[in-house]
Amino acid sequence: MEQSQAAAGALRVVVFADFVCPYSYLAVDQIDRLACEYDVKPLWRPHWLHPDTPPEGCPRESTPESAAKRERQNSWMREMAPEQYARMRLPRRRHYSFRAFEALEFAYDCDLDFAYKTVLYELMWTEGRDIGETATLLEAGERVGLDSGELKVALDERLYAQRTLDAVNQARSIGITCTPTIFIGRTRINGWHYYEVLQSVMEKQGARGRAAVAG
Repeated sequence: MEQSQAAAGALRVVVFADFVCPYSYLAVDQIDRLACEYDVKPLWRPHWLHPDTPPEGCPRESTPESAAKRERQNSWMREMAPEQYARMRLPRRRHYSFRAFEALEFAYDCDLDFAYKTVLYELMWTEGRDIGETATLLEAGERVGLDSGELKVALDERLYAQRTLDAVNQARSIGITCTPTIFIGRTRINGWHYYEVLQSVMEKQGARGRAAVAG
């Protein structure tokens, strides 16, 4: 393996995010592209945005202030990521995301967490599925090749609940307050940024893309 490839492979990329965060959804394509172009395997970790949400979900706030905030958010996404925004189906309810984090931990043990997170984001944000429902989590698993029977047992018996809670608490303990928060090597990036920003950080830390290595 060439030295540049080894350096890229050793560079650690970690994303703290919540499936219910639209900015985290917008970051999925960027991080997946980064993984492809730089031959890295980013790790997605939970940052639980709304721990007060009940397991069955809840209605979104309907105050004038919350409506104005959503409109500002939508306008920003339309401007910054128009292609992705055009595909999005904005949920009318707030989804419960803790069980999705549990499912992600199960997928991690099967080495399918990176693919699983992409499918689950797509199910929620482009297909309008509720990630608080077991059926949605199982369908995402089936799409990436997880054993749906084993995943259902893990969810029903809460086999990953404590590990997931520990991960949530770890994010809090290191001061994660923004979704997404992206660590590329030694650099912390708060919030959504254009792909070129992530690319610049990668290359400043010695990573070279596949195309550059091949050339």
